[in-house]
Amino acid sequence: MSEYTSRPLPPCERLLAIPLMELTASTVATWNLPGLPSGTLDVPECRLVMCGTADAERRDLAMLKTAVDQDRDVLLLRLLAGKRPCEADIVLSSPVEPMLLTHMLPCRFDQSLWLVPMRGGRYVSVEESGLKVHWQPPASEAEIFAGCQRADTEIARFLKGVSF
Repeated sequence: MSEYTSRPLPPCERLLAIPLMELTASTVATWNLPGLPSGTLDVPECRLVMCGTADAERRDLAMLKTAVDQDRDVLLLRLLAGKRPCEADIVLSSPVEPMLLTHMLPCRFDQSLWLVPMRGGRYVSVEESGLKVHWQPPASEAEIFAGCQRADTEIARFLKGVSF
C-alpha cells in the first residue's frame, strides 16, 4: 500500500476547495501549526494560510500569531449547523499590525467569491493572487444577500456531492 494513500477528508477540510479553486497557485503545502486545526494549507504564492474546522472554538490568537510569524493572511472556514453552512474568520497581514475580521459570510457575486460581514465593515474578495480587502461593498445590500444565498447553496451542494 502506498504511503500516499488518500484518506477521506472531513467536510471542514473539503470546504477549503472552494476558495482554493479561486486561487492560481501551483504549490500547496499541508502544515501543522500551533493552535490551528489539522489539515491547514499553506499557499505561498498567494501569501495565504487556510484551514477549516467544525468546532466553535475561537482561534483568533493562533491566527494572529500565524499571520505575524509567517507574514501571510489567514483564512479559517468554520463549518456550521443551521441555516448557514459556513462562516469565515480572517486575519489580514499588514506591516503595521494584522487585521482580524470575524463572522464573515461567503458570498458569490459576479462569478467571484467574497467574504462579507453580517452588518457593515470590511469586505474581502478571494482573488487569483490571494485575499484583498475592500472598504466598500461590492454590490447593494439586496444583491449581497442574494449572493450569500447562492454561496450557501453552492457549499451545501458541494459538501453533499464531494467524495474522496
